[in-house]
Amino acid sequence: MALAAGLGILLWSASKSENSRNEASRLLAEKPGPETWEKLIRDYPGQPATALAILNAAEEAASKKDHRKAAELYEVFVRQFPKHPLLSSARMGEANQLALAGNGASAQSLYLRIVTERPRDPFHTAAAVGLARILIEEKRPEAARQVLKDALAENSGSAFLPEVNLLLQQLPPPPSGDPQLPPSPGAQR
Repeated sequence: MALAAGLGILLWSASKSENSRNEASRLLAEKPGPETWEKLIRDYPGQPATALAILNAAEEAASKKDHRKAAELYEVFVRQFPKHPLLSSARMGEANQLALAGNGASAQSLYLRIVTERPRDPFHTAAAVGLARILIEEKRPEAARQVLKDALAENSGSAFLPEVNLLLQQLPPPPSGDPQLPPSPGAQR
């Protein structure tokens, strides 16, 4: 009897979850937009359609330069969908929005986590660029140089490698006698 009751509860729960998933998907398909995103985020946590609603709402907030709200929405996504294929993108979006909101310490922490994560995050090089920019703003060019050199050494083929090179070129010259710098091309020893 207890087994039958347990099985009945399990089937009811699965059916209810499937109904919520279907309702959320239908709502997003029929009425896309900010009001629907808000409703999905509020009433349908954890549903696949809600993941898209959160990302859409974060993107809209970012486009309106409401960086704090965008960062908060990306953080909600990260908490609710830790196994989602767009998790890395959301974490990078959160870090970027935190930086734009003037929350350098939180952005720096998140960029650093992305840069040092193993296995390597797909946004590793982009996070290195973000981290280096904060370090440059903090007047720490040598720390920025090291972050950028590490990103180059990994040579991931990232689309952000040209930006890494550009930032390296814009940094002031390193202190004299820096043994880590390779000789310039054509230089003789």
